[in-house]
Amino acid sequence: MRLELLMVLIIYLMKQFYFYLVCLLLAASAAQAAGFDPVPGPTREAQKGGVKFQFDKIAACQDHKDSVLIIFDRFNRTGAGVIYQVFAADQDHSITISGVPAGKYYVTIQCLGSHHDRLEKLVRIKAKKSSNVKIQLEDSEVVTTDKVVIPSYRPDFANLTILRSK
Repeated sequence: MRLELLMVLIIYLMKQFYFYLVCLLLAASAAQAAGFDPVPGPTREAQKGGVKFQFDKIAACQDHKDSVLIIFDRFNRTGAGVIYQVFAADQDHSITISGVPAGKYYVTIQCLGSHHDRLEKLVRIKAKKSSNVKIQLEDSEVVTTDKVVIPSYRPDFANLTILRSK
């Protein structure tokens, strides 16, 4: 009789323990979904930095602007596409991005204009600092109808050579 009573008591306590554990997990997931942040806002802002991408060899044309797609992917592979946006280079051929969380990133840079370069770099962002990254682009020219020259070619059918006969 005592053994049966002890088994019933142990089963009851196990059910209570599991019930409290499930309730605790549900409360924690609800707080996470509601945006509960255990770290206050000002310290989160202090952990952000910036990066400036300086481009070389951008095609010199006054009415044409290149666009650049930049994707930040965390080095530890926990955040794919942290920042993805299309930017346009300013007058000094650079793009400045601020408010990037501090850390190490794989950065994919895809040029979408007269340049079609695609680069991947490893960039380290430090808190409250801005780093410079120099990017070498391949040579390119802006094609306009004024600059296109198609040479005339007139084949001489009398001097054709037979390369292979059957």
